[in-house]
Amino acid sequence: MGIKMGKPIVINRELSELDEFVLEVVKLIEKHASYVIVSGYVTILFGRSRGTEDVDFVIERIPEQRFLRMCDEAEARGFEFLNPEDCSGLYEMPVEKMGIRMARRGEMIPNAEIKFPKDYFPREALERRIPVELSGRRIYISPIELQIAYKLYLGSDKDFEDAFFLYELFKDNLDGAMLREYAKRLDVEVPF
Repeated sequence: MGIKMGKPIVINRELSELDEFVLEVVKLIEKHASYVIVSGYVTILFGRSRGTEDVDFVIERIPEQRFLRMCDEAEARGFEFLNPEDCSGLYEMPVEKMGIRMARRGEMIPNAEIKFPKDYFPREALERRIPVELSGRRIYISPIELQIAYKLYLGSDKDFEDAFFLYELFKDNLDGAMLREYAKRLDVEVPF
C-alpha cells in the first residue's frame, strides 16, 4: 500500500470490500450533507489489520426533509436501515443523539452508523475534516490528532492500539500543539 502525505493524503491500493462499502455510503451521503468518517475505519484505511462491523459517520445536522430524501435515496440504492423505524421515524434518532445504522439490503455487516454531532469533538471532526484520496476517490476523515486523542480517551486495548498505530504512522507530520490540546480537553495523556 502506498501512502503519500500531504493535503489530501493519497492512498493507492487495491480496495477491500469494506472500502467499497464506505465509498458507496460516501457517494450517497455527500449528495445530502457534509460528513466525516471517524473511529476504527480510519486506522483500517491506513493499513491496520483489525476487524470492524461498522463505519462511523458524523454528518452535519440537516433539516428533516433533506434527511428523508437521503433515506429514500439510500433505499433506492439498495441499502436498508437496521433500526426498527422507517425513514419518517429515523430523523428523531440522530436529533436525540443516537446513531442510525444502514447496511446493504439483506446484510448486517458492514454497516454505517450515522450521527449528527452531539458535542464539541464530533463538531470539531466535521469542521476540521481532512481529505483522503483513496485510489482516486475522495473521502473525508477526522484530523489524525483528534483521532489519536479520542482513541486514548476511549481507553480500550483496541483503542489504545489504534492510537499508537496512527501516532507511529504520522508522527513526523502531526501538529503536536493540536494533539496536546485535544488530549488536554479530553483529560488524557499521550504516552508515546
